[in-house]
Amino acid sequence: MIKIIIISKDGNSQSIKYILKYFKDYDIYLIAPKAKESKYSKANLIKLNDNDILDFNTLKEELKLDRFGWYYQQFLKYQSVLTIDGEDFLIIDGDTVIKPSLAIKNTLFTTNKPTVEGYSNLYLKVFPQHKLYGKSFITNQMLFNKNYLREIVNNIEKTNNGTWIETLANLVKNNENFMFSEYQVYAEYLLNTKKNIDIKSVAVFRRMDLINDSVDKALKKFDILAYEDHHKTGLLRLLRAKIYYMIGKSIG
Repeated sequence: MIKIIIISKDGNSQSIKYILKYFKDYDIYLIAPKAKESKYSKANLIKLNDNDILDFNTLKEELKLDRFGWYYQQFLKYQSVLTIDGEDFLIIDGDTVIKPSLAIKNTLFTTNKPTVEGYSNLYLKVFPQHKLYGKSFITNQMLFNKNYLREIVNNIEKTNNGTWIETLANLVKNNENFMFSEYQVYAEYLLNTKKNIDIKSVAVFRRMDLINDSVDKALKKFDILAYEDHHKTGLLRLLRAKIYYMIGKSIG
């Protein structure tokens, strides 16, 4: 059975409450800096501090990577799948709520937006024989198969010196035209190497923090909600969010 992994900077994030509600029949792993101190407690909830999966300070010192915290979250997702017992894992970003219907094996979800060029550049550097799909699969969630992910990291390490983390870090550190996306790399690899991978479009609303409405109602309009209150909030952004929400138009 699929297991849920929530990767969050805040173990008390409001969105976690809804993941526990909508995925009550799943084993759920909360991975955060202080996950074990989280206010949430359920019989199906396992709380792991992120350093128990991938040591933040040690890796930061080793990699000396700009925007380390941002990349650490991405490396942590891969390492969580590789570490936790199980085969299929739905990873959900800690600021995000999704419809339970998105927990589908061998399915990728796209916003239908073009892929960021830096992500494409890095992917083709690592897997030069592959073709690009051309659309973004960065939707704040993804279902990972452990064997597929292990295949990816093993192939990266076969053709490079060092671990998969060191390889990816060195690529983004040494070339400003390279960017790493854990979701995009995984999706592109599956589309190049696996059969019967389904692709579905999703509606994402990334500024739910600006909307005064219930999550239940919002999920009738959108498949994925994100509370991005760390982003800029001005009058124009607020008006845009409210208008887009009212007419059911995606942001993100």
